[in-house]
Amino acid sequence: MRHLLPALIAALVMAALIALDIARPLGAHPWWSQKTLLVGAPIGLILATLAGLKLRPISLTVTLTITTALAFATAKYGQTQFAASYAEDALAGKLWYFGWIATGATLGATFTAIVSALFKTRRPDKPR
Repeated sequence: MRHLLPALIAALVMAALIALDIARPLGAHPWWSQKTLLVGAPIGLILATLAGLKLRPISLTVTLTITTALAFATAKYGQTQFAASYAEDALAGKLWYFGWIATGATLGATFTAIVSALFKTRRPDKPR
């Protein structure tokens, strides 16, 4: 049960971000700004929980932070190219949409890894 606590805390943070519609001012389309995070966040929470069972929390946090930045950069690139093409570049539209889903997934995973790292540093499970 202790392995699920970081995911639960991260899920509450992600729920607050979705309720505040944080993706819209960051560049997501107003029609699906909350939907993309609703799709991505559970995926990231599950993946980070499973990865946290095998990997060190600090290395997982660093990797997921970089991955979040890359996913956000993909979404922003798709947004700018889609707008520049006057909504005719279908690939850019898909990059924009799926980039936001990936951003939601990696952001949820990053929050899970951060909370897991905080718990591991305060209460080590095993002696080293």
